Amino acid sequence: MKFCFFGYDHSFDVMKRLIDDGHELLHVFSFKCDGIYSFNKDLETYCRQNAIPFTIGKITTENISTLINNKCKLFLACGYSYKIPPIDESKAYGVNIHPTLLPKARGKMPQPYIILNEPEAAGFTIHKLTQDYDAGDILFQMPIPVDETTDIETLAARIAIHIPEQASTIIKDIENYWNNSTPQAHDKATYYDEPDITLRSLNWNDSVDILLLKSRAFGRFGVFANITNKFGESQNLAVFQFNGWKEYHNHNPGTLIRAFPREITVAVKDGYICLKDFTAISSN
Repeated sequence: MKFCFFGYDHSFDVMKRLIDDGHELLHVFSFKCDGIYSFNKDLETYCRQNAIPFTIGKITTENISTLINNKCKLFLACGYSYKIPPIDESKAYGVNIHPTLLPKARGKMPQPYIILNEPEAAGFTIHKLTQDYDAGDILFQMPIPVDETTDIETLAARIAIHIPEQASTIIKDIENYWNNSTPQAHDKATYYDEPDITLRSLNWNDSVDILLLKSRAFGRFGVFANITNKFGESQNLAVFQFNGWKEYHNHNPGTLIRAFPREITVAVKDGYICLKDFTAISSN
């Protein structure tokens, strides 16, 4: 089957599995990545080495028509930032892979919310593309268990290792899965906006448990913290790893206890937080 792929390096294995299965890749669409948390260099390199068109940006209706005229039968999205225009179901299949158990936790970056608010929605869904984000009929779902040790990196990794095999299975029998898809229960849907700076900021008045939950939810995507350093200056930090413990003390929350180049300890409501991987950022 000829197919078009939408994604970035995190979903490279999905694309490659379909190629290894004998499907023919016609075009890859990606988006501008920051080179810190998101990348598309592997996709770009593969396309260059194999003379496959690679585009960063939005796919257009004209692109879709051209691909369909070139016998493209599958448009597969796995982590694409832009809305894909309508695809005529009589001519091709439009499929998206979403990293939650839809209709729960729709949205662009739902994994932190899974850990913070809705662990029962952990897993992934393969569904039909529609013009309403994450609302298409379901072809397949797989739950992923979440416990008190699960963080965003391990959740993403556990999902990622299963998607290529399941996508392969479904695409091999796409007509059957397509015709037997299940509509989503839209009245049970939850939706989350992309996490903003407020949600990703550490509040020293919070408990150790709440702060460590936020550490699991954002991991190396990073959170933000403000401290008053040993010189009495306010300093903003991007924090990528921290831990903490409960312990009674008489310090006001936010009090700087110790500060070294690779370790900062701050008093919080019911204990201490130790920042272990951080960098200073501008307040502007």
